[in-house]
Amino acid sequence: MNAAARALRDEDPPGLHALADRVMDVVRAEARFGRLLPLADPDRDLRIAESAAAKVLRQAADTVPGARAATCRLVPEGNGTDVRVTMTLAAALDRPLPDRVHQVRRTVLHSAGQDLGLTVTAVDITVADVLEPGPTPGPRLPTGGGA
Repeated sequence: MNAAARALRDEDPPGLHALADRVMDVVRAEARFGRLLPLADPDRDLRIAESAAAKVLRQAADTVPGARAATCRLVPEGNGTDVRVTMTLAAALDRPLPDRVHQVRRTVLHSAGQDLGLTVTAVDITVADVLEPGPTPGPRLPTGGGA
């Protein structure tokens, strides 16, 4: 009996390598996509990769005229589903900067809740660059060919 028990202890348990491979796959995916953030769904344990959520929130910030998001970080807060957003952006100075930052913050909060289902506790925004005023779009002229 002792010999049989020793022989079993010396063998790798079946499936141990498969389990280790699955764990490492999850670790690699998390490193590639950033941390997994909890979504605000009380009935399910749903998560989204930080990189995917940050991309959506940068795109939302870019919809505000005169603002372009540069970076976006999302950090879980507390033990629940709360997330804090930290964003840097470039902004045009054609209107008061506090108004533009407030509009970006509102847009990001709306997108986080409506598009992603994230509970955002705060959106910290740092203006890191100034956007140069672009040319005013005018009517397009025909570029060739004739009638």
